Amino acid sequence: MLSCRKEHKTILVQSTPDGPSVTVTINETQPGHAIPATFEGLSFETEILTANPNFLNANNAVLIQMIKNLGPGILRIGGGTSDEVYWSEDGHSATDSLTKPDIDRLTSFSTVIGWPVLFGLNLGINDGAVAANEAVYVRNSLGGNLYAFQSGNEPDVYNYGMRPPNYLYTDYQQDWESYLASVRNKVPQAPFAGPDVAYNSNWITLFAENENANIKLLDGHYYLTGPATDPSITWQTILTFNAKLAGYLQPIKAEAAKFNLPYRITESNNVYGGGKVGVSDVFAASLWALDAMWTVAENNGSGINFHDGVGLVYSPIVIQNDAASAGPEYYAMLAFKYAAADGTVIPANVDDPQFCSAYACVKADGTYVFTFINKDPVNRYSFKVQLNKSVSLMQVARLTAPSVTAKTGIVFANATVNADGTFEPNANEQYSVSGENFAVNVSAGSAAVVTVK
Repeated sequence: MLSCRKEHKTILVQSTPDGPSVTVTINETQPGHAIPATFEGLSFETEILTANPNFLNANNAVLIQMIKNLGPGILRIGGGTSDEVYWSEDGHSATDSLTKPDIDRLTSFSTVIGWPVLFGLNLGINDGAVAANEAVYVRNSLGGNLYAFQSGNEPDVYNYGMRPPNYLYTDYQQDWESYLASVRNKVPQAPFAGPDVAYNSNWITLFAENENANIKLLDGHYYLTGPATDPSITWQTILTFNAKLAGYLQPIKAEAAKFNLPYRITESNNVYGGGKVGVSDVFAASLWALDAMWTVAENNGSGINFHDGVGLVYSPIVIQNDAASAGPEYYAMLAFKYAAADGTVIPANVDDPQFCSAYACVKADGTYVFTFINKDPVNRYSFKVQLNKSVSLMQVARLTAPSVTAKTGIVFANATVNADGTFEPNANEQYSVSGENFAVNVSAGSAAVVTVK
């Protein structure tokens, strides 16, 4: 048994004939932050508004249903093309120019799905007057559906071509403040977020220190590894224990708390450069995404937006000929939604995180929900849970696939996403339990959402 202080409870995994053991410690007496209703999100390139006008469209019934399955969220429009697509005030239509009808379609779509929009302005051209004109129209069209503006995408890598090689944070701050002044000259109450960096948490720290009074959200991007062309990256890469995300979040979390700001990972996925076939489009990506969402939640993040789009291997919602279907990460998003909705995080840790992760939250009615993730492709783990209160009912909804390399056959709660986008979880495993203990087996390469009442 793992030694622990009095205020901690311990989840024990007993040795079983079919797998190794793991020990998880939770702290029931010190719950963390409530998980925001809009925690989940999707991120799309600005270019999709011009190149695929039928996708983010109020008539795209399948996509709309799939997004509604996830509950409330935030839609982010940005990415690298937000610094390449130009605002066309006169309505000239081309794939490299954004027009008023493009914005109006976005408004109609966001209204139907009920998700506010985080909208990226083109800082690449560094023209505050154009950005202000665009912001006026976007604000007037979206109205209350505008969550915030962002100026520029991944400015910490502007020195690779968007700006001179010696472009520094101080240069970016000057550019950003110029845009802020231009936009607020025409839209005085325009909400802003930033700095939307690629990886440099130091830029986030500096930005928070300098601009905290001018923003409503602190944000950055996160990719586990890359580029996608790296031959050494395999599905094992994204399932191997890696503390990179937790380490990245620590300084952001501290700055957000210091200035009483929420923070969000506004663009994320597993392998940058569009994702990698056999890695980003298999069930391993589902287990990775579920782990990533919970890591952000445990670190008091307000949410995470998985990047999605045409030709992107890692897309949670796969786009083919403007039609939408569920990718592996979409099932992870469903699993998180059913576990985390209306929950408050309870700190949880495993003694050997090489393959297993454990997360917990408590609902308003006192119900506990645990998420156990087994990234070992061979061994099953058996969890024995000890609580400080008696429970009588346990329900288990599993996230499974034929193997961690499977591209099809992915199931959550005994159900799959239908062709029309609908999803209805089927009857979960249900057990009567007695006392303060219960046991759960988690098969190799799978996850389980466990509710105890």
